[in-house]
Parts: sequence; C-alpha cells; structure tokens
Amino acid sequence: MRNESLTLPVLALLVLLAAPPLQARDAPQASPDLDSLQTGDIVLTGNDSAWAFLARRFAERDPRWSHVGILVRDDEGLGVVHMDGSPLGGHIRLDSFARFTEDARYHRLLRPSLTAEQRRRLDAWLDGHLARNTAFDTRFRLDERPAMYCSELVWRGFERLGALPSGSELPTVGGRSFVPVDRLIELDAAGRSASVR
Repeated sequence: MRNESLTLPVLALLVLLAAPPLQARDAPQASPDLDSLQTGDIVLTGNDSAWAFLARRFAERDPRWSHVGILVRDDEGLGVVHMDGSPLGGHIRLDSFARFTEDARYHRLLRPSLTAEQRRRLDAWLDGHLARNTAFDTRFRLDERPAMYCSELVWRGFERLGALPSGSELPTVGGRSFVPVDRLIELDAAGRSASVR
C-alpha cells in the first residue's frame, strides 16, 4: 500500500528531473477590478517554486499555471478557497486574495457562467469542506475521496453544479486521469478573463 501511495509523486519527480525546462509566456498586464469579483470566480497563479515547477510539468498547453483557487465573497470581503499542499501533505484553506496571490509571478482571473443559485451552492459546498478541513490528496487520485488537490477541488465543485464543458476528457498519467491546472481555463465564460502580472 505504501509503494502505491508513492508511485505518482516518484513519477512526477522523475518527469521533473528528466524534462527540459518549459518556457513561460508573459501574461498581459492588466489590473483586475476586485470589487467586480464574486463567489465562483477562479484565480490561477504561477510562480517559480519547486512544487509549482513540478505542477507545470503536467500542463496541457499553458505551463505558466501551477495553482488555482475558487473566489468567495462575503460580508468580510474577498477570499480564495484552495488546497494548500504538496506531495508531503496539507489541507484546504481560505486565504485573502492578497495572500493567495502574493508570491505569484502570474495571475489569471476566470469568470465562469454561473447563476446566482449555482454560486450559492458552490459556496455551501466549499464551506462544508472548510468545516471538515479536507486533506490535500498526496496521491493525486481522482477516486481518492474526500481528499483533493487544487485543480481537482475546482473541477469537483463545478462538476457538482453541472457546469463542466461537455465532451471534455481528462488526460492520464500511468493510467490515472488528472486535472491539469491549465485545463480549468475552459471554465471561463466566452473567454472573458483578466490577467495580471
């Protein structure tokens, strides 16, 4: 059982060591209007940390993005719910937008097409995971419930809402499906997004 739990992290480390460096493209500079953001919007980030470098190895098209969270807005302001972790462990957490993006080299904000009711349901679902302190999925398995990794959190939340793009198959590594961070760009309604650097 222990060997199986180490398979994907070891495979990821081998890919990291063997693959040539990916060239990140510069994101257009823009200033997001934080007051316009709402629960259910998505923020992608990218930086140059070791874990971010590893996550980018599994990108499909755009290797800038290595972490993702779901925005929540309430009376206290704007926050980001995300899976804070690595192959060593971690858990779900809620951080301010400023804290979530402070170490990021790149940011991209996505606006999925959600109704007010879908946003309310997503908020309740996230609250439930925060209350349970859901663990980071160190095995990176989509069938490992309730533990999740960052892009899986977003994918699962939108799957519950019936808001995933139709006919979209996830890629696989070692026979297991996974959710690349850059795959979540598909959730942006009509390509409306703001990028900042």
